[in-house]
Amino acid sequence: MRFTSTVLAVAAAILVPATMVVAQDPNNCNTEEKKRDGADFVLTEQKAYDLSKLSSYFSSNGKKVKVSDVFEDGNHKMTEDGLGHRIWERTPDYDDLTTEKWIPQGITTTADALDTGIYEGKDGFLVSWHRDDDSAVRVTFVNKGDNTYRHALLVQPDGTDNFKNVPIHAGGILWYGSTLWVVDTSNGLRVFDMSNIWQVGSGDGVGKTSSGGYSAAGYKYVIPQLRSYKWTSSFPFRFSFVSLDRTSTPDSILVGEYQRDSDTAPVRMVQWNINATDRRLRDLDSQGRAKGIWAYCVNIDRMQGAVQANKKIYITRDNINDPGDMFGWIPGQIAYQNRYFTTEKPEDLSYDKRGPWLYTVTELAGRRYISTFDPAQVKFS
Repeated sequence: MRFTSTVLAVAAAILVPATMVVAQDPNNCNTEEKKRDGADFVLTEQKAYDLSKLSSYFSSNGKKVKVSDVFEDGNHKMTEDGLGHRIWERTPDYDDLTTEKWIPQGITTTADALDTGIYEGKDGFLVSWHRDDDSAVRVTFVNKGDNTYRHALLVQPDGTDNFKNVPIHAGGILWYGSTLWVVDTSNGLRVFDMSNIWQVGSGDGVGKTSSGGYSAAGYKYVIPQLRSYKWTSSFPFRFSFVSLDRTSTPDSILVGEYQRDSDTAPVRMVQWNINATDRRLRDLDSQGRAKGIWAYCVNIDRMQGAVQANKKIYITRDNINDPGDMFGWIPGQIAYQNRYFTTEKPEDLSYDKRGPWLYTVTELAGRRYISTFDPAQVKFS
């Protein structure tokens, strides 16, 4: 069911006697009860890639770099307006603001990466962009200190001594320790190794060159995939966006689905616990399976991002050509629609408890921003 009024009933609670067990179909949201059993939502960890040979090559050639090196190597610069928007560079020679070749999607920060909010002395954003044909993904390191930025290409190992493009939409990302998590729409989650960032040579190709070196379509740095988590439940689920909750115990991730004005397709959110020690999903069984700890049917059309903090969930919604909405939702209660809270086409969300602040990135050509909001301005009722 679609809801278009200011107050949306996304989670009506049903009380049943303790002796009764009402099993709700995880793939059907057309029911009064909206809570689902998180255990029905299963991700299975896949074997990690062997990065040792590639890492050794770049290390021995002095081309393995740190996160801080990339933040310090900005070759473009954002500007700021008076509304809390950082605006991508557009000059006669370069254009991230209106280009149709690359579209921004996901956002995460050093406050996700480490609880202190600072990573190798740097305070900044990471933003994912997908190619217009979903053939590649780049990630942007934005230095908050001076608003300079540098793009790096995400790559997938191809054998032990080569790599190739990552052909996904990258609708949401989160940075956790030395890992970068990226949604892979129909397949699950991909995890990239932020401790293995490699500087490559020039060239239009991606991977090993005829001379024995490496290139990355003109990008100076690449970040390789380390592992993945494959969706292994019997029903489909769309991995549209992802975020980290550092206010929960243990830390957890929230994943949700985008659906465009659908009366029939389910629209859900799921949480999984994540391990602060090894930066993997928690409570893996002997077959590497991780079950969700929480799941709900949400039934909000055009959700683009969501993040939970202090048991409250903030949700962005795309309103096509109008400014976007921000929903405030406490699971089990009514979601409140804060109309036109953001600029047009808001995407992924990230929460920084230091402020606290909420961050989103917008995708509309000509109005592409990193925006900062005070979460206290989001109404929940």
